[in-house]
Amino acid sequence: MLAAMTNASNPAVSPILDLAGLTLEVNNLARGVRFYEQVLGLNLLEANTDLERQVATFRVNDHQTLSLWQPVTRVASDARLAPLRARGASHLHYAWQIVPEELERCKALLGAHNLTWQEINLGTEDAPDRTLYFFDPFGNGLELRGVNLNDPRRPHFLPAPQHRPAHALPVLGLREVALAFGDYPAMKTRLPAAYGFAFAKEQPDRDFAQFTLGPQPEPDGDGTPRRWLYAWDPQVGLAEMLGGDHALVRFYADVGEVARRIEQAGLEHLHDGLGLAVRDPEGHVFEFVKPPR
Repeated sequence: MLAAMTNASNPAVSPILDLAGLTLEVNNLARGVRFYEQVLGLNLLEANTDLERQVATFRVNDHQTLSLWQPVTRVASDARLAPLRARGASHLHYAWQIVPEELERCKALLGAHNLTWQEINLGTEDAPDRTLYFFDPFGNGLELRGVNLNDPRRPHFLPAPQHRPAHALPVLGLREVALAFGDYPAMKTRLPAAYGFAFAKEQPDRDFAQFTLGPQPEPDGDGTPRRWLYAWDPQVGLAEMLGGDHALVRFYADVGEVARRIEQAGLEHLHDGLGLAVRDPEGHVFEFVKPPR
């Protein structure tokens, strides 16, 4: 049934528009808040650190957020998503967009924060795509990837410079998330069919699929401002980073079209005035919301 589903209006157009945010699971909320405020320069929007519920949410930019959840026994971090048994991601690999000219300053800033980093060229010698990798205190693998702000490929929300403190990394926004799937072949069928993710390509040497978060699949790399969902089987990727388990990721989307697909697929979900949330068979929870006008 999954393979037969198409977009009712245009089967070539994905209903997924862009990346809206993600949630990480942490074992020390105060430590996580300090790290993401000091190292990334994110603005804290909400912090609830009582014994009943320990969560924090940061503003990344005008259209993206990052949240931290510290699990508390018998307490749901988000009451709305409790029926879907949502958790924050563990050992998630995810990337931030930066202006390439800031790469050297990022190295110095990471050093000033006593963080070990690794540089990998994802391009070629003639067309380099130099990228930095480092870890947060909870084993999540962070990446700093250059973006060309003048690239003709235009995401739903364009990246733009943000005001960050001088001691913080000059990140523009979230670029990608990489999730682990135990049943990789089933994932390759389900993500395009049941949700509408635009399959872009697959790595030839390992089980690693890339999905463009936009109307059509596009080439990755070369400074693209597009955002991405990476999906692979449980493996150690570049810079010894893992794909995330039980991730909670939010996307901007044509919510009605995604709802039609997941209802046909029979996936566990809830649909209310705040949007659509779906529990994937692998334990990830995906939220789909309308983009702000």
